[in-house]
Amino acid sequence: MNKIIRIGSRKSKLALIQAKYVQDNLNKLKIKSEIIGVESEGDKILNKPVYNLGITGIFTKNLDLALLNNKIDVAVHSLKDVPTSVPKGIVQSAVLERYKSKDLIICKVSVDNLSEISSILTGSIRRKYQWLFKFPNQKVLPIRGNVNTRIKKFKKSNHDGLIIAEAALDRLSISNFKTFKLDWMIPAPGQGAIGVFNRVCDTEITQILNSINHKKTQICTDIERDFLKSLDGGCSSPIAAEAEIVNNILTFNGGIFNYEQNEKKVISKKITNGRYKQIGFLLANEMKKLMS
Repeated sequence: MNKIIRIGSRKSKLALIQAKYVQDNLNKLKIKSEIIGVESEGDKILNKPVYNLGITGIFTKNLDLALLNNKIDVAVHSLKDVPTSVPKGIVQSAVLERYKSKDLIICKVSVDNLSEISSILTGSIRRKYQWLFKFPNQKVLPIRGNVNTRIKKFKKSNHDGLIIAEAALDRLSISNFKTFKLDWMIPAPGQGAIGVFNRVCDTEITQILNSINHKKTQICTDIERDFLKSLDGGCSSPIAAEAEIVNNILTFNGGIFNYEQNEKKVISKKITNGRYKQIGFLLANEMKKLMS
């Protein structure tokens, strides 16, 4: 390809780092590219929790429009922010390898265990409800902004902890906090994975992006997102899902959490036959039976 591929990204530091990962992969293929920052609606509205905004694709909409209007050729998203149905004319052509999917909490004070914490911050209802089911006597308050903004707000606050994605902390090389990995908290579908999208009509770009796709990560995130889609959940719903393939064995953990209604349903499965097609939808059907 002779043209320079225009890679669209949110303007946050983390988003630009993730776009650089895509650019690095294209460089290995001798494909020239440039990164173009696009401001998202989610980065503008910071006075309300995401789950109270009632907007689908708040972090992806402007990038999708830039893609459809031919202002960029590729859109790079944190896959957990992408609605389960992408706009007509756009296709997911690659998912980069995911190496961490869990949540963790960063703390300002030195605590030996999480039960010593009195109040935490999170903008995610999924994190909020799972935390309250485990620590019902603690306070959970909302916080908005990209990861760097949230950390700055947290430093100035009187609260003990802030929940963020482990992958985000690593990618930003932030290490000056005491951290606790939340192995018991089921992450958001697609968390820790970077999705790469382009126009359906750009078949040459599709083929290029297909070549940087990490198949195992794509299978796992497809399962997680199918689970979410079948349960009619958007990215702000209290639905969690995590799939992992090790030695051809798929381990899946999913859940629906609503602390206000004392509803907590969790499903755990191991699939050993190597057949992953429609698994996300089948697991969602099992979850629906648990809820009925």
